Amino acid sequence: MKKVVVLFVALVLFAVFLGGCFPQQGQRGSQAKQKTVASSQTVPVRRGRIADTVSELGTLEPLSKVSIIAEESGKVAEVLVREGESVEKGQVLLRLDTEDLEITRSQILAQLKSAQVDLEELLSGPTEVELRSKEAQYTEALLAYEEAKKTLARNERLFASGAISQEELEASRNEVTKREKALAVARAELEETKRKPKREDVERVKARIEEIEASLRSVERRIEKAEIRSPLKGIVLEVNVEEGDFVSSGTSASGGTTPVVVADLSTMKVDVPVNEVDIPRVRIGQTARITLDAFPGKTFEGQVVAVAYQGKTSENVVTYDTTVHLANPDNLLRAGMTANVEIIIQEKENALLVPASAVKEEGEKTFVFVKNAQGQPERRAVVLGIRNDAFVEVMEGLQEGEEVFVTPPEGAGVFPSSTSGGTQRDVQIRVGPAPQGPPPGR
Repeated sequence: MKKVVVLFVALVLFAVFLGGCFPQQGQRGSQAKQKTVASSQTVPVRRGRIADTVSELGTLEPLSKVSIIAEESGKVAEVLVREGESVEKGQVLLRLDTEDLEITRSQILAQLKSAQVDLEELLSGPTEVELRSKEAQYTEALLAYEEAKKTLARNERLFASGAISQEELEASRNEVTKREKALAVARAELEETKRKPKREDVERVKARIEEIEASLRSVERRIEKAEIRSPLKGIVLEVNVEEGDFVSSGTSASGGTTPVVVADLSTMKVDVPVNEVDIPRVRIGQTARITLDAFPGKTFEGQVVAVAYQGKTSENVVTYDTTVHLANPDNLLRAGMTANVEIIIQEKENALLVPASAVKEEGEKTFVFVKNAQGQPERRAVVLGIRNDAFVEVMEGLQEGEEVFVTPPEGAGVFPSSTSGGTQRDVQIRVGPAPQGPPPGR
């Protein structure tokens, strides 16, 4: 009997020992679940700004940039500006040598003055002195002619009586003929002086004046073009000539470069290549934020002003040039700076935000795991708004301050990333105290 009791006690003790070494399956599952929940990180639902952006790199260029070339060929006489100097619209930048042109202009001016005097005399008619002079010449010629005729008549009578020779008679006749011709010339000159100018004579002189004036204008334009002026108000970016260099009209300087480059830096532009996957979401008028290595921590705001319809292919990647303009009132920005452009596709202030990794989906349903009063994950359906790689806007299903699991328990699908086409869409979030969990990033 004692042996039976001892054996029974031994069996009971062995069973207790086995129970301590091998806990029940339910206990093991509960402990594992508690361990998993304890290791899952949670963050509070916070309000802040969320922005879905398309980010690309580009190079800053002035909106208005002019490579100024010479309109007149010649040797550079003066260089009046330096690189980096501010200039006004119309300010003279260079002067070419105009010595030969000045000589030509003086000659043309002399010709013009002579022609104008001729026209004035033609239109004004004879002066009193000129008229009296012509009348006196005519009277003198008439008297000489009458006297020659009287002499001829007397000599004819003398010849008939044999008092003079045939030669003397012929001399008298020749004198009459001579005086008659002189009288005709004097009469014609007097009539010409009294008569009004002929229309064709006036038109002929006027036409000559117009030709001379056209030549003068041509030379003066060439002299004017010898002063190379700035077509806009801005900054001199390049000066590529020196005094004595030769420049050709309509082309570049002797060294093969543009003589002067001037740009208006008050408005800058940057062209960025947007991936074909993202281009349908980019629109004219969207805001863009630009950061530059030259100004760390400073953000400039711009606007999309043009989106290309013709794509460009490079290394099997299709992109579309998108142009952004930004103001530069203080001329801080310079041509050639590398710009990181973030085009704001969607943006919202005071949105309820959770990390993108906290969201799960099954089919068309989306949900998160909320930490309940017992500290356990509670599945809850949510309606999403703006989303990107880092954060998601929750429009329905959560309240500010509730805690969600950043790494939900196993068994749910992973929320898909919004990264596509090799272009990362950035998120920017600004709240009061920094939330726990992964910070918003790119």
